[in-house]
Amino acid sequence: MSTSPVLGSAVPALLNPAESLLRARPLRNWQTAQKEAVRTRLAAVYRDWCVEWLPERGIPTTPVDVEVTEPDGTVVMTSDEIACWSFVEAPRRSAALVLDTLARNGRDGTQLALQAIVDRIFAFDMASASSALAAPTIALSVARAAWADWLRRLDALWPGFALEPQQPKGAQGTHAPTNPWSGVLCVCWAWCGGVWHLGLPHHVVTALLGSEGATKSEPVPPAQRPPKERLDQALAAESVALRVVLDGAELNLGQLQELRLDDVVPLTHLLDAPALVMATDGAPVCHGWLGQSEGRLAVELAPHTLNVHPLKENTP
Repeated sequence: MSTSPVLGSAVPALLNPAESLLRARPLRNWQTAQKEAVRTRLAAVYRDWCVEWLPERGIPTTPVDVEVTEPDGTVVMTSDEIACWSFVEAPRRSAALVLDTLARNGRDGTQLALQAIVDRIFAFDMASASSALAAPTIALSVARAAWADWLRRLDALWPGFALEPQQPKGAQGTHAPTNPWSGVLCVCWAWCGGVWHLGLPHHVVTALLGSEGATKSEPVPPAQRPPKERLDQALAAESVALRVVLDGAELNLGQLQELRLDDVVPLTHLLDAPALVMATDGAPVCHGWLGQSEGRLAVELAPHTLNVHPLKENTP
């Protein structure tokens, strides 16, 4: 059946094979166990870094609440080879002049992270101190060392891949916002009083999980547990439909046309020959012997014997 195109409407054309290959994108996703592995590794890295750099009051005493999700269209990746990070600082309690060193570089993500580290380690605001004092300079040096160590620990999770600040939407050289089937994972958790975000492309997640964890796409079968009830008891009240197959009879067309209600058609099946008992799907179940019980036609079930063909044997 064919239909005529509607006047004034454009008929969409199918992509040719070459263009289809260029536009095609693999559909990727991660299983719950793999997301949990990512969460566990990043939580361990953050805790180890806190133990190294933060005073005792800054070390998490409870498990780090790391959240691993698929992208919602707000994460923009530069490429499949680069992970991105961003840091949102906590609201400031006071407004002051920015330290000269920070003022020259601007308040980008790195500077916000350095201020957060200083706040957590030294419990004072760099912007409220005079640039002539030695304390802020030392604090900034320590913060830079802690910051460099933090980035180094993250880089060690996925060797061979870069880690850069997240670029805004529309920035030159960036991809379109990622979708849930891109294989990207978005990770965030509380970090030095603010919120730390990571965007991990599919290749980076693969490197983080390792070759063994990344190739396990088949679901893990559940552990075998003993049944709550025996199978025969569970099915005791269920009905099972069976078919008993006998040797048939041959009728010509005239005999068939003359059949009426209550007519009797004699079968060639012998009473001393077994019949075949089958399930409704045709699978053989066992053999059966014709008989009667309480005045009704019955079939006595017997073990199925492979070398017996009840429909082909005739006992003399």
